[in-house]
Amino acid sequence: MKFRHFKRPYIALLLSLLLLHQQPHAQSVQSTDATANGKPDKAELHQALLDLTNPWTVMCVAAHPDDEDGSTLTVLRRKYGIHTVSLFSTFGEGGQNAVGPELYEELGVIRARETMAASEVQGSEPHFLGFRDFGFSKSAEETFRAWGEREILRRMVLQIRLLRPDVIITNHDATSGHGHHQATGRTVLQAFDAAADPKQFPEQLAQVGTWQVKRLFVRSRGQAATPSAPDAPPQVITIDPNETDPVRGVTYAQQALSGLHKHATQGPWPKTVPPGGARQIRYNLVRQVQSAPPLPASAKTPVDGLTLPEAVAAKLVAPTIEGKPLTEFIDRRLEVLVALLNARRRGAFTAPKEVVDTDRHRFKLMSSRLDDALAVATGTSITLNDAALVPGEEAPLAAVVTNTGIGEIQIKQLRFRGLGVDKRLDAAEKMLPGTETSVEVNVTTPKTLSLTVPSSEHLYDGRLFGEPLRVEAELALEGVSFIVENQTRRDVAPAVEIVDVKPSPYVSTPATSQKPLDFTITLKNHLRNDFRGLLRVRGQSLETGREIKLRPNETATSNLVVRTALPLSARSQGSNVAVMVDLPIPKEPIAKRNIPLVYAEAVVVSGRKVGYVPSYDETLQRALASLGVDAKQLSVDEIAKSDLSVFHTIIIDNRGYEAHQDLIPVNNRLLKFVEDGGTLLVFYHRVNEWNPDERRARPQLAPYPITVGNQRVTEEDAPVMFLQPRHPLLNFPNRITQKDFADWVQERGLYFPSEWDEHYTPILATSDKGEPQLKGGLLVAPYGRGNYIYTSFVWYRQLRAGLPGGYRVFANLISYGRRKED
Repeated sequence: MKFRHFKRPYIALLLSLLLLHQQPHAQSVQSTDATANGKPDKAELHQALLDLTNPWTVMCVAAHPDDEDGSTLTVLRRKYGIHTVSLFSTFGEGGQNAVGPELYEELGVIRARETMAASEVQGSEPHFLGFRDFGFSKSAEETFRAWGEREILRRMVLQIRLLRPDVIITNHDATSGHGHHQATGRTVLQAFDAAADPKQFPEQLAQVGTWQVKRLFVRSRGQAATPSAPDAPPQVITIDPNETDPVRGVTYAQQALSGLHKHATQGPWPKTVPPGGARQIRYNLVRQVQSAPPLPASAKTPVDGLTLPEAVAAKLVAPTIEGKPLTEFIDRRLEVLVALLNARRRGAFTAPKEVVDTDRHRFKLMSSRLDDALAVATGTSITLNDAALVPGEEAPLAAVVTNTGIGEIQIKQLRFRGLGVDKRLDAAEKMLPGTETSVEVNVTTPKTLSLTVPSSEHLYDGRLFGEPLRVEAELALEGVSFIVENQTRRDVAPAVEIVDVKPSPYVSTPATSQKPLDFTITLKNHLRNDFRGLLRVRGQSLETGREIKLRPNETATSNLVVRTALPLSARSQGSNVAVMVDLPIPKEPIAKRNIPLVYAEAVVVSGRKVGYVPSYDETLQRALASLGVDAKQLSVDEIAKSDLSVFHTIIIDNRGYEAHQDLIPVNNRLLKFVEDGGTLLVFYHRVNEWNPDERRARPQLAPYPITVGNQRVTEEDAPVMFLQPRHPLLNFPNRITQKDFADWVQERGLYFPSEWDEHYTPILATSDKGEPQLKGGLLVAPYGRGNYIYTSFVWYRQLRAGLPGGYRVFANLISYGRRKED
């Protein structure tokens, strides 16, 4: 163990230390008024003190990230100090990505991290059940078939028993909306009783005890529930998020909106709260345990009126000054600190064992909150370095204890836990104000420790966030001990990680099948020393590679070209090549990534020149390259000013008018391009991104009216009917058959047009089982000398997945129509 001491020179701190020798201690402390000068952040201190006043826990249950009620969570924690937790059924990986190329598991990783960031703003703790988000579902029954009705109940019951909420709130009812929402809403109703029933999932009781939630509220989207009789207790609470937080200076609604902005992949979100304020939030009380007191008529929160057993409540009394809450004294911080120290001296939030055992979780929560308040009031903290762990390699665990306060702090003990290690280090060190102490412990990462990268491969196995590590410091001030801690998770990575390989899958067509395979590979060296080795590609009938050298912790991107021409059999469906990192004398690969090879019998009209405006990813670029098309990415400025006549076809990617809103004012240039003989291909848009809207200065974007709706076809194997089987779009240059719609990914399409002008010819029809057919998924109309195509089918998912049928239809779409001079 090594201790290193570092001084932080602050002029104001030095002044305060001088005053410390000239004036009474209380005055010298009050003379400083900033965090850097020894005072904690006002909002942070206020929150820590407020938390001591409320022993209740509220859980918000949601199906996906951003489904949580961020406004209510913010109000409950920031205004009342209630301990809040969120529980999500999925990671939201089945949705669309509004800001980047990641989809599916990669998107799930991002959304999990976005949820954690949003939770920090809300003041809540996020937890996940880990079910797969398989895209939009229209029924709870479909969701239960995918997740398992009993399995979701089991996981939810376990989390309730672990987190022990007094109240559960949810946005989801049991009968309306997304099937994931319905399934989550139904399960919450069952879990309310099941978590308290020892006959339900008894195997869990070896790990945790049963738990009875006191109340369950479901958000009211329409008419609020009314009492069953005039003298019946009220059945609804209303949360108003428009009150200004007196400490932070903004409304709770504004704070919640800031949290919502953290869900960037699901945006765009409103930039500000409406001028009239956010809507009030109403919750219906749908379950209450018989022993719980009735909800008071004046209830402002879902926990109002609840009581604890007298023996427990007597030991969970918050410290005060002159009988008033400590939050009223945050500008008299020395007095607050003295009150906290005295509370710890007299055993606040502790009790005899027989009392603690009746509600151990609550006592632990409140005791840790007192530790947190002492840490904030004294200006002490501890951090742990975050370098990745490499199995078999030494892992330095470096903790830094910081004292930004103005009092001398004693470090009594440090404790490191993780990697199968539990080390306690007696320190007996004293820290002067404005200093920090670094402590390093070296442990060897077990060779058998499972990797946690890439994170997308660990979305469902409980190792998404890496290996848990924890460091604690027992500190003392004026003879009073308290704990500061830091819990983190570290990636477990190979010595050299293959961070990314592009393209994947690798799609070839007749136009590109004889070209060399060209991979762009990103590597990261996680070692603390240089790495020298080999980067190799191996597959059927080929192997190539080259030497690589990486500096410590270096990330590098380079190309590797496989010049050996592969026979079509080697590019057939199900084939792959392996990208590997090896030692100079190859043994077992240090890292390996399998890249699927796909051959699509898709051809494009010879000489076709295509311009495209991408939205959020590189799918169009890669698909066009795979087809061997002469293609150019277009900026909005080029649409507005350049000669578009050089292109035969221009593509607007899905949600392109939303991704590039400045494209709307120059849309007439695109329509003129069609009128002059070009083909404009537009992928799907949402209702509020496409339909005419005067408030947003958005006119009709198509040459003839198209009104999109919210209809979608979620069954990826839904039948597809050819309404115009002889139409060129289904026959030239590739003859499209039903086989081209087999093995689709996730869904057929979304935001299908509900109305369209008679100039358009609908080409395909599809529908989910038992629903009317939607015929607007592929519309084509002549306009001037050119052609306009609008399609709501999710071609981008099929192209990204390397589905040959998707490539064949896409090739026909961009080949459609010829200029007069052709």
